[in-house]
Amino acid sequence: MTAGRRAFLGKAAAALAGALLPGGPGVLGVAMAMGRTPLGGRFLVHVPWPTASLDPHDLRDPLAALFAPALADSLYALDASGAPYPTLTAALPAREGNTAVLRLREGLRTARGVALDARDVVFSVERARARGAAAALADVSKPRPHPREPLGVIFPGADPQRLARALATPLAALLPRSFSPSAPDGTGAFRAELGPRRMALTRNVNAARGAAYLDAIDVMKSDDLTTSLREFEAERDDVGWLGAGLYAARRGSVRFDHGPVAWVVLATGSEAGVFGQPGVAQRLAEAVPPERLAHLALGALPAARGDAAWGGPPTELLVDESCPHLLEIAQAVAPILSRPGHEVTAAPVARAELARRRARGAALAIDLARPAGPGPLGALLALATAEDRTRGVDLARYPPKLAAGTPARALTSSLRVGVLGEIRIAGAHMPDLVLGRAGGEGSWDLGATYRRSARR
Repeated sequence: MTAGRRAFLGKAAAALAGALLPGGPGVLGVAMAMGRTPLGGRFLVHVPWPTASLDPHDLRDPLAALFAPALADSLYALDASGAPYPTLTAALPAREGNTAVLRLREGLRTARGVALDARDVVFSVERARARGAAAALADVSKPRPHPREPLGVIFPGADPQRLARALATPLAALLPRSFSPSAPDGTGAFRAELGPRRMALTRNVNAARGAAYLDAIDVMKSDDLTTSLREFEAERDDVGWLGAGLYAARRGSVRFDHGPVAWVVLATGSEAGVFGQPGVAQRLAEAVPPERLAHLALGALPAARGDAAWGGPPTELLVDESCPHLLEIAQAVAPILSRPGHEVTAAPVARAELARRRARGAALAIDLARPAGPGPLGALLALATAEDRTRGVDLARYPPKLAAGTPARALTSSLRVGVLGEIRIAGAHMPDLVLGRAGGEGSWDLGATYRRSARR
C-alpha cells in the first residue's frame, strides 16, 4: 500500500463526520476539495480462473496469485533493497536471550471483524508451513505465544532479521484461526465474498494498512480466454483481461502489464519411467514452438529448441478442471507432445484429484506455482516446492548461488517441473480507471486503484 493512500484515508476519516452532516459535501466532495484521490467507484472484470475459493497460503492457487494481496497482508514486507520492514507488527522482531520476539500491532481486526492476537500468528505460520510456504519458512522455528503478552510471539533460536525476511513471503500472510478458503478473511484493503461464478470485493473498513479507494470490484469467472476481451470490447467490462478487445481494440483503452505473478509448469512423475527423470520436463517445455502457445498469453516465450516428442507411455496430461486458462494450455500442449504409440491426452480432473495423483507420481500434469519470495531464489524455492514439498525445504536449507536476473526456465534442470510460461497481470482498461502498482517484480495494488470520476 502506498503512503499516499494512508495519508489520504487519514484525512478523509477526519473529515467524515462533517461530510455526512445534513447539507455537507459528502466524502467524495471532501476528497475532491482536498485535491486528493477520489474515494468511491468500482470496476468489473472477467478472469479465466475459478472464483469459489482463495487461499493465500496455497502455492498453486491462481486466484490467490491475482488477488490475495488485496485481502491479506504479511507480517513484514521487503523494501527495494530487500530489507524487511514491519507491516502488521509494532516493529521488527526483537532479540531476547536466545529467542526472537514478534509483537503484533494493537487493535488489528480482519475484514469480518475478527480480533487478531498471537494465537493467529502461530496458526498462520504453521498453516503456511504445511502448505505453500514450507521452503520459505524452512529456517523459521516453531512459534509459541508469549506467556505474558497477548500480542507477543516467541520464535526460539531465531535470528530477528532472517525471521522478518522469511515472514515477508506472501505465502505466509496473517490469517485468523477461523480462516476458510471459501470465505477468505484478512487485514487487506478489501473484503471478499466468493461464489461459483463471481467474487465480490468490497472496501474493508478494518484494513490494517488503509482501506481501498474503490467501493468494490466485481470479478466474474469466464469459461475461456475470449470472454473478457469480448465483454471489454462491447463496453460491458472496465478491464480487458490479457487484451484490449476480441476483434478490435476498444477505443480509448489503455494497455497495462504489471508483470508475472505465477508460472505455468509442466510436471512429470515416476509413472513416466525414464521421462520422469529430473530435467525432462523443462526439456520438453523448451521444445514447444512458441507460436503454438502465442494465443495463451504466457509472456515472452523463447524460440523452441530440441524435440518435444513424449517418449513415455501413452498418458493423460492432468489439469485442474476448474481453471479455464490452464485447461486451454493443456489442450494446446497435449497434441504437441503426442507421438504414435506415445499419445498424450489432456485430462481435466478436480483439483483435489490432481494433487492426489501428482503425489502418487502421475506421468504428466499442468500446474501452477506462485513465487516464494523475490528474485531467482524465490522462484527456485517455489518451483522446487511445486515438484515436492521436501525438495523445496532441502533447497531452502542449502541454497545454491544464483546470479541476479536468472530466468525461471534456467532453474529447473534438476527438477521434475519445467516452466511453460507466466501468468501475468496484463490487459487494458479505460482511462478513468487508474490501476495501482505494487512494489516488487510483479503485482497490482488494488487498494490503491481508483477511478478519476469515482463512477459507480
